[in-house]
This record gives sequence, structure tokens and C-alpha cells, in this order.
Amino acid sequence: MFRAVAILSVTQIISWATMFMAVSVLGDAIATDLGLTAAEVFLGPSAMLVAMALASPATAFLYRRVDPRMVLVAGSLAALPGFVLLATAQSPAVYYAGWVVLGIAGAGALTNAAHVYLSQAFSIAARRAIGAQMLAMALAPTVSWPAAAFLQQAFGWRATFVLFAGAMLLVVVPLTLFGLRPVRPAISMRDVDTGRRSATGRRYWLVMGLIVGAIALNGFVTWGFQLVVIALFRDLSVPTALAVGFASAIGVVQMSARLIDFLGGNRWDGLTTGLVAAGLMPVSLAVLIAGSGAQWSIVAFLVLYGLSSGAMAVSRATMPLVFFEGADYATAIARAGLPLNLAFAAAPPLFSFMIDGFGSRAALLVALALSLGTLACLAALNAIRPKVDKECIDREPRAP
Repeated sequence: MFRAVAILSVTQIISWATMFMAVSVLGDAIATDLGLTAAEVFLGPSAMLVAMALASPATAFLYRRVDPRMVLVAGSLAALPGFVLLATAQSPAVYYAGWVVLGIAGAGALTNAAHVYLSQAFSIAARRAIGAQMLAMALAPTVSWPAAAFLQQAFGWRATFVLFAGAMLLVVVPLTLFGLRPVRPAISMRDVDTGRRSATGRRYWLVMGLIVGAIALNGFVTWGFQLVVIALFRDLSVPTALAVGFASAIGVVQMSARLIDFLGGNRWDGLTTGLVAAGLMPVSLAVLIAGSGAQWSIVAFLVLYGLSSGAMAVSRATMPLVFFEGADYATAIARAGLPLNLAFAAAPPLFSFMIDGFGSRAALLVALALSLGTLACLAALNAIRPKVDKECIDREPRAP
């Protein structure tokens, strides 16, 4: 398990850093060169998420027919023309086209295919494997932003995108293709006696609706706050330097939450983690609203929000394993990709609009309502969870 988790952690950090996160650092230079505003630059990553949302359902077909390792390789290769378009863009149209290509590639290269591989390779031990990989992913911003800043300063933003393409071709693809052991394509577990009741018919769509609802509502808050939390603190009259420091501290708390979940091993499942995380989120927002920007309320918010969002990041990947296995798990997360990525794409601009137009309190109240919706969805899921009493055991990947 360690080898697969280590390889996927490295390749996913590189993929997310190059295909999404680095624009936070490169954005100013891109805006100056292409004559765009900051908001127009960040429409690029939003376009990527929309494209990834539209492409995600198609991957369910691939997971049933090919090794998920090959989906990861194909997605990584498909990202290359996207980087080339960004590096050579002389107009907004070409710039946005590059992001759309990265979004289509991301449906195969980012997160979902990695988790499908782990679910196929380690079966009932998949939750622990995915949790370990998600723990490592907390380092993505720590690696991404300093590296992007160094490369931009040394070579410029255009050459940086070319180097990103090189990293995908020369590091991510070989590591995935030759470092990971082959596994069989996902098979349906509905007719296999695994001790877990697969959701079928109306129950399937009820479970899917509640999972998507919970993750989308929570993700709308966390993905929205990820890009606007500094602006949120500023609107609460927090000095800029202190706002940046507070925002940076969230990542540390998020990683701590993922570590706690990982060390918990098999004592609880992804749905239990999600319930705890969903319970903390409205409390964190209520504290910040009540404190109106007082330092004590911000510190309390950072701790509670960081623990909630960090734990929920793991739950998003592992909660479907409570209900689905094999191809059913692969299909579930592929289908969920469409509404989830659309919600993630819409969140930052909408929260930014609310803060600018109505103030931080209005944005926080909307976030509070959404977080209560998340808690309601997870409580409903918990009421219909299958009763399984098995220990997870680590095992080697199944050879085709």
C-alpha cells in the first residue's frame, strides 16, 4: 500500500499544483501580459472546473473497461496541449481554451481516477489508503505556491507553463505507468457477496442525491472560502498582513484534521467523519458571525473551520465507500463529478460578489445555511447506512 499511496501522492500534488493552484501565484503576471483583470484571470480555473464537471460522467464508462491507472496516464497526457495553449496565449480566447483543455484532462488526471485505483487495488482497505493519500495532499499548496513563484521569477510565467508540461510528461506519466501495479477494471459488486448492501433502484438515487447534496453544499462553502477568505477577513476590519497570516493557518489545521482521521484507522468510516465535520462547520461560522471580526472569534473560527474542512476533504472521498464498491464506487464518484465541480466553480465568484456587494456578514449567513444543509443530508445518509461489521485488511493489488 505504501508504494501506491506515495506514488499517487507525488503525482497528484504535481498535477493539482500545475493544473490549478499555480495560477494563484502567476495570476498577476498573466493579467498584465494579456490585459485582463484579476477576476478575468481567475475565470480560467472556473472554466477548468466546469469542463471537468462536464467530462467527469464519461469516465464511468472507462473505469468499467480499463485499468484506472491508464485513465490517469491518458488524463496527464491530455493536459499537455492545455499547458501549450496557456504558454502561447496572446488573447483571452486562447487563454480560456487552455483552461478548458486542462479541465477535460483533469477528469482523468485528478483525484477521482486516483481514488478509483486505490479502491480497486486495496478493496476493503481502500479507505485507509485514500485517507493516507488525502493526508499527503494537504501539502499541495505548500509545494505549489513557492515552486510557482520561483519558476516565474526565474523564467517567466509562459516558460513556467512549459515546464509544467514537462513535469507531467517526464515525471507524472512514467511514475503512474511504471510505478503503479496494474489492476483490473472496476467490476460491479451488486451481485458479489461482500457483506455490504449495494444501493439499487430508488435507494441508489436517494443515496446518490444525499451524497452529492452533502458534498456540493459543503464544497460550495470550502471552495468559495479558499479564494476569498482573505477578503472576508479584510471586510471584518482585520489588517491585511494579519488576514494573510490567519488564512495561511487554516492549512495547518486542515492537515491536523486529516492526520487525526488517518490515525483513527478503522475505528470509524467516512460517513462518521463527515458527520463530525459537518457538525463543526456551522459552529465555526456562528462564532465568526457573533464575534464580528474580534480576534478571539477569528482564532476560534480558524480552529473549528480548519478541522471541519480538513476532515470533510477526506470524507468526500471515503464516504461513498460506505455504500458502494468496485464499479459502483467508480460510477458514483464519476457521476457526482458533474454537479460537484459545477458547485466548486461557481462558489468563489459568488462569494466574492456577496462580500463586495453585501458585506461579509451576508456571505457568512449564506455559508451557515449551506452548512446546515450539509449536516441534514449526512444525518439522512446515516439513517439509511448499511450495517457492515468488517475489519479492513491491507492487501496487494489484484493483478489482471
